[in-house]
Amino acid sequence: MTRRGTALDVSAVLLLVAIALSVLDDTFADRSYLVVGLVPGVGLVVLALMTRHLDEGVWWYALGAVVAFAPLAAIFALGRPGPYVVPTLDTMAEVMGDLTRAPSVLVSTAPPVDTAGQVMLVPFVLGYFGVGFAAWLALGTRSPVAPAVPLVLTMAGAIPLGVLVPAYLVPRGILFALLLVVWVSARGTRRESAPGTAARGAAGRTAAAVVIVGLVSSATSVAMPDRDESDRVLLRGDGNSDLVAGAAGSVLPEQGAARRPLFRVTGVPEGRRLRLAVLDSYDGFLWAPADVTPGSDGYGTFKRIGQEVTAPYVGTSVEVRVEMLGGYTGDWLPLLGALTSLDLEEFDGRTQLDDVRYNLATSSALVVGGVDPRDDYTFTAELLPDDLARGDEAAVAAADQRQPAGEFLDDHLAPFERADVAPLGRVLLLARYLRTRGATRFSGESLQGPDDLGTNMLGSRTMTGTPFQYAALMALGASRLGVPGRVVTGAVPGPRGVVRAQDVGVWVELQLADGTWRTLEPRRYVGAELVREEQDDPGGDDPGRFVADLLDRADDGGGLGTPDSDERPPRRGQDEPTEEDETDPAAAADVLRAVLVLGVVVLALLLLVAPAKLVRRRWRRRASSWTAIYVNGWQEVLDTARDRGTPVPESWSRVAQAGLLGAGTELARRADAAVFAPGRPDDDADDYWQACQELRAELLAAASRRRRWWSRVNPASLVAGWARRRSPASVREVRHEDGGARRQYATRA
Repeated sequence: MTRRGTALDVSAVLLLVAIALSVLDDTFADRSYLVVGLVPGVGLVVLALMTRHLDEGVWWYALGAVVAFAPLAAIFALGRPGPYVVPTLDTMAEVMGDLTRAPSVLVSTAPPVDTAGQVMLVPFVLGYFGVGFAAWLALGTRSPVAPAVPLVLTMAGAIPLGVLVPAYLVPRGILFALLLVVWVSARGTRRESAPGTAARGAAGRTAAAVVIVGLVSSATSVAMPDRDESDRVLLRGDGNSDLVAGAAGSVLPEQGAARRPLFRVTGVPEGRRLRLAVLDSYDGFLWAPADVTPGSDGYGTFKRIGQEVTAPYVGTSVEVRVEMLGGYTGDWLPLLGALTSLDLEEFDGRTQLDDVRYNLATSSALVVGGVDPRDDYTFTAELLPDDLARGDEAAVAAADQRQPAGEFLDDHLAPFERADVAPLGRVLLLARYLRTRGATRFSGESLQGPDDLGTNMLGSRTMTGTPFQYAALMALGASRLGVPGRVVTGAVPGPRGVVRAQDVGVWVELQLADGTWRTLEPRRYVGAELVREEQDDPGGDDPGRFVADLLDRADDGGGLGTPDSDERPPRRGQDEPTEEDETDPAAAADVLRAVLVLGVVVLALLLLVAPAKLVRRRWRRRASSWTAIYVNGWQEVLDTARDRGTPVPESWSRVAQAGLLGAGTELARRADAAVFAPGRPDDDADDYWQACQELRAELLAAASRRRRWWSRVNPASLVAGWARRRSPASVREVRHEDGGARRQYATRA
């Protein structure tokens, strides 16, 4: 084989593998995956060039490729070269263990996927085996077709691991086929020709093959365009049935004080609702979040996410910050619109990005293990108009979106099945009927079984239900009438962006023909009359007469209409004066004065915290005991950690405390050596104190700017020190994680 032929074969193999890997371009956040997939392949090409002329060269090549697999994967895929650029055995064992899980993790992550971690094993394996087999078959054999087989398999392996609609998939496929045909043809003519001569007609045959492939590919893409992606086959990720089922119990906050603050948000446009959970599946007894969203063809699942997420549509970009206030206990992250990025303040012990699962089809996210009440995060999202407008065209519900378990409602919905009314109009007729003929109660359970929604509500002349039951009935009725509907839980932020337990409610969303979801306001379907406990349920006309009368008025020019803007859903005790309404203005002024005085006192105390800490630090530095400077220096580190919001247990050993902090292990050992030494240590105490101050600065620098400022006035360490002095148990501390029987001096000694 000539040098020109060798260069052509090497270039063709690398180029075709690069085109095959580029199918994953929409999957990853950047193109560093191409480096991971191709650079190790270059090493295999060099190995093939070195071994092809050896006796039994194929065995030497195979042995070298197998031996180099794990080290190269650790270096390029995991990015963990180890000491002297040689990965450790543990890292290589991790590579082999993650090989089978990497594809599942990749397809279980919403694109774009961060190019780090075990997911990078996927492009590495595709490139390694694609180049590995093709390089030897191209350089070590004369078969024109054999090298093409692993390249085609590489392309076939990359497609199911990508997104449902990769960009330029058809042009990539055509380019791949053209280059492959040209290369195979060139290898065939090279084998037929004698050494030093060129085969006659080789260029003509190659050109003819290229023209035929190009014409057939182009004609096929035009004659049979692939506009329906639902029949494409992609690998599915791990199921989250147990995870979603567990989170279903926290779609609404726990019962308790109505004014309990849950979280605070900034950046939410006025009037927009934050969503918690989307209940998109009815099982015959209640609405609940689905593991696989109906109508999503199996791909609307809860997936892992990276720092960035590709939104299904482009709208108005917003940036929202959420701060948990401690009263929120649930598995659902408050979100708004279609998520495009999520930035968690990932302190140890709090929610990490790997714990978040996001459903692109419902724009909702849950956290494995539940949201930590200390979580703070910022996200960006795309917003579309949220309200229904005249002339909107509804989507046609797929079979699973019609909620088969709600078939019991069909007989009651028969009066609304009007052939002369558009599907969305039928849904609005149902909403108007519920609003006009229904009554709302705020006590009792919100059961959603067939008897509760069918017989006792829509099938009853005395229709009464809770707002949740009206939402459940409205969404189920819309789905059975052919318009996809779902129930959503969430809240509109109150003053200063605070969301309290009383602000959380439910509403219904309907899907339009363009695939977006719009809110059907509760005021359009929740019963207008408020039912008191001593009042009998109201009665009304049957649905058939109601629909007929409403359509007759529409024919007379009245239109179907919608409730006026002043028709608000009734609230508990809305028409009754509350104790707050009867408050004496003078008493309110006294309360305001007391609050102002208390605020001034608290502010003054906070301003005294920083000087108090400075005095304490100087007192500790001037302690007379030669061991005190070591104990007090380490206590300064612990107090800094406590003030920044990451306290460590006082009863642990210093080494264990340093391990939890992630820094200062050497300082902890020096303190233990000094405290337990029989005499004054050789170590310089002044140097130790200065090292502790530097560690304090590092801990503060690792925190956010807001927490650094708060640590200056946070009295937590002062209160903890006062509690230690009053507690008899603080005379000495038991070594916790070291497990030894010895004791150490109290950190305040």
